[in-house]
Amino acid sequence: MDALRLESLLRQLIAEDRLPLLGDTEWVGRAVARLTGGKNRITDRALRQVATEAMAAATGL
Repeated sequence: MDALRLESLLRQLIAEDRLPLLGDTEWVGRAVARLTGGKNRITDRALRQVATEAMAAATGL
């Protein structure tokens, strides 16, 4: 499940042209911490939502 969430985050980073964030180890740590755990929903919408939340939490928004 966590791999699907990570894939969704990577897709969103690519779509938003924000791949350089992967060079910030602190940002990556915060994003990955946000991706782990939670409900195991595998729908596209749920995966996009958790990726969006992880990005927002990691950037402090």
